[in-house]
Amino acid sequence: MADLLSTQLLKLQCLVCETTGEACIESRFKLPRRAKKIAEIQARIVDLEADVIEGQVCVSGVVHKQIFFVGEDHHVHHVPEDVPFTTFIDCPGAKPGDVADVKANIAKVSFSLEWGQEVVQRVIVQFVVRVAEDCQVNVRLNPFGPRVKAECVVGEATKAVTIENIVELDRPAIKIRDLQVALEDVEAEATSDQVMFQGTLVKNIFFISEDDVEIFQEERVPFSGIADVPGAEPGDNVTLQAQIVRVDKVLSDGVELRQRVVLSLFIKVTRTCELNVAEDPTGPQVMASRVIATGERQVLVENVTELNKPAQKIQEIQARVEDLAVEVIPNKVVITGTLHKQIFFVGEDDLVRHQGEDIPFTTFVELPGINPGDEVSITPVVEHVGFDLLDKVWVEGLGDDDDGRPVFRRLLQRTVILLCVTGSQEHPIRIAQAPFTGLAAG
Repeated sequence: MADLLSTQLLKLQCLVCETTGEACIESRFKLPRRAKKIAEIQARIVDLEADVIEGQVCVSGVVHKQIFFVGEDHHVHHVPEDVPFTTFIDCPGAKPGDVADVKANIAKVSFSLEWGQEVVQRVIVQFVVRVAEDCQVNVRLNPFGPRVKAECVVGEATKAVTIENIVELDRPAIKIRDLQVALEDVEAEATSDQVMFQGTLVKNIFFISEDDVEIFQEERVPFSGIADVPGAEPGDNVTLQAQIVRVDKVLSDGVELRQRVVLSLFIKVTRTCELNVAEDPTGPQVMASRVIATGERQVLVENVTELNKPAQKIQEIQARVEDLAVEVIPNKVVITGTLHKQIFFVGEDDLVRHQGEDIPFTTFVELPGINPGDEVSITPVVEHVGFDLLDKVWVEGLGDDDDGRPVFRRLLQRTVILLCVTGSQEHPIRIAQAPFTGLAAG
């Protein structure tokens, strides 16, 4: 058992290459008025993107500039300029489908003023490029090793799905020339020990009609199913790869087209986890989210709600946290979110009524070592919902011997939310790999 606990199968990003590059982006810009001198040019990179091709990374973006110049009226004027650029950076081993991460830094901005109105500019941009590919590694654990946030593999499944249907053609056909099938909107969701999946088959049918004219007809066929993945739980992450392996078609009576499509689905279920891994200078190099700091904060959200109908009693209050947003500042994160509640109460007419509300909240958590640009993940937990009914009034009874009953117009609520926060940074590390004999069946 100790050996089993000392390893963990992880879905990771294995580093293919890490390299640097540089680009000189030149431009000539005509000012809207004559200038005596250029006071300053501020530049930054926006809309930065990276696409992997064979052995290279195509980096594109926009140099956004703010040009400040002194006009002939001795006032300082301002004009913006956007210069798009594209450059290629060599990255041995990179291939289409790999994931590229690029960071850009403006090293130098130089400029000169010509003819009192044209600004000749040169911007030197330096790039750091990392290319990684999906990989699965059985990692050795070490309680004294670096703590990383990763995707722990829960289970895998391969499932064949057969989808059969009959479609009636728009007009009689003498033959089917082609049947093209594609997949759209394929989704998967984890449940207890299972994964539910669904999608749509999009079929393009090309057939020859009785008057020798080729006709096109489209058909969309939804499909769904369930795959067993022991250990899966609601909320787990699911990766699904679907492939069309066979398409059969039979034309009957010239108008009915019987079709059978066989799909092969590969399903992987992972769960975000934090663990301490062992390092090995000869092991595979992976991109890991190294945990910088963790922190918790309890937030008390107190509010008074005007009920839309007077209530005899509260039956239930359901609460959850939505729309979390984070702003990272040095050593601290500012968190905003919304507490969404569903209030069920018994009205004065003995009917159960419902009222919803959204309460915004803001708090902060200390995370020593965190800086803007680092990754932050938050797990919210609603720990407690307490309430008191306010503004009691009496309603008349239904009979002569009924003195009436109390009802309430307002509701005081106290909700305690626990926010578990983790700050991490992407770093390449070499991890210790262990032999892997396959996923357990249960």
